Amino acid sequence: FGESVPPSCTGEGPSRSPWNDEVWQFVTVCSKYNGLKAIQQSGDVPESTLEAITAIPYKSTFFIHNSGAYVPDSRTINNLYCPMLAASQTNDKRGYRSLTWGLVPQVRTIHRSPVLYYNQVRDIGNGIIELTWVVHNFSPRDDIVFDFLNAPWGGTRHTSLPYHAISSPDNTLKPRDAFFPDTKPGGTISLRKTGGWKIASASKDEDSASLALVFGRDKHLEEQQAKAERGEPYSQRGGGVLRDFLAHYPQLYNGIWKDWETRPENSFRNYDVIEMIPNLTLRPGESIWYRSFLVVNQRNDAAALAQSLVKDVDYGLLRFSTTDTPRVPVYLVDNRVVETAAAGTQPAVHLFSRPVPGSHPVFLLEDTQTGHEIISTDLYRFVPSEPLALHLSQEHPKSNYYSNARGYSLDKHHCRWKRLLGFGLIAQPNGNGSQLLSTALPKNVFPTPDTTHLDLWSAAIE
Repeated sequence: FGESVPPSCTGEGPSRSPWNDEVWQFVTVCSKYNGLKAIQQSGDVPESTLEAITAIPYKSTFFIHNSGAYVPDSRTINNLYCPMLAASQTNDKRGYRSLTWGLVPQVRTIHRSPVLYYNQVRDIGNGIIELTWVVHNFSPRDDIVFDFLNAPWGGTRHTSLPYHAISSPDNTLKPRDAFFPDTKPGGTISLRKTGGWKIASASKDEDSASLALVFGRDKHLEEQQAKAERGEPYSQRGGGVLRDFLAHYPQLYNGIWKDWETRPENSFRNYDVIEMIPNLTLRPGESIWYRSFLVVNQRNDAAALAQSLVKDVDYGLLRFSTTDTPRVPVYLVDNRVVETAAAGTQPAVHLFSRPVPGSHPVFLLEDTQTGHEIISTDLYRFVPSEPLALHLSQEHPKSNYYSNARGYSLDKHHCRWKRLLGFGLIAQPNGNGSQLLSTALPKNVFPTPDTTHLDLWSAAIE
């Protein structure tokens, strides 16, 4: 079927967003602070405040991509993708894993992203592609909760794979419009009302080239709800839902794209969207994981494989122990971080390799204007920002968040986000051997701590 990925929005104006929306990716949304409606729904907001928020050049929407940012009309940047902080092959050399810092896709924003996306794509044979994500929320604020997720957001090129079907609970394939009629093409359906998979094909023939997405049927729903009832840690609040629709249909297909069948396939969005919405919550300091599958094969074989994989879709809360988590040494040579050092060189500090409870990530950053490298917890260290006067009343429930708002200009950043060094502890641990980073590291490497550049405790070595 050629390319399954849509051509990406590469037109002029605000639609110019190459390789940002039209990709398979995880997305997280903080509903509490997502846009003007979230402010208005929480309390009275004077018209003057709404006008002030609308007038600033910074957006108030709060969702975080695993791909990158939208390119502004001003063309101050050609692109801005989520910085890759680590990457490697899997041990079996059949997969690739990466760690990225998720970006608020509006390059001018009032929000800071506290999301790390660990991604793994693995070929497990027979055209099956295993997709695994670990998502970590490192916000120091206890109210930055991500409660609307896409796992994944993605889809296919309409002109390559125009025939869509969704499995029913008995695994009978039904046309997409049996679940999503033209009167409500962008609606949702419970995962439990499907068989846990869908398929897009080049034709209706059994041997036609096809791509299936296996999203599961909420295998842990009752278990997770029982944990919530008992007051135990949990991640799933309720049942997940699926959205499956042709982007901008019928509006643009009855208008400027009405000749879509004959026009060049890269001249319009050409995108069938699949949005899997698990009813999961990602709280500050927590990590969740999710695994689903893509299957590329002939239609009948892809369907059989997809059906067999439904039970293997998995997800949940991840918790790491300080006892079992490996320590990562950080070496300095001439006041610069190096990955390896000469034999006998002592590490400047050790950090945890995983987000253990009460920890915060530590990064290696470079100021591209000077070439100077620093170790910091603040990924916005070299992103221009300014304080904002939004004039939200102190009586408003969200005044604390918005009264301290800053406007960030990611399109003007002068940072190279080089890598994640590890995780330090926010509070001093029991026992000996742990040091404050400000004590263990030189000042020109670890700047004076402040409200966003945190002074953490290192991992002690027994």
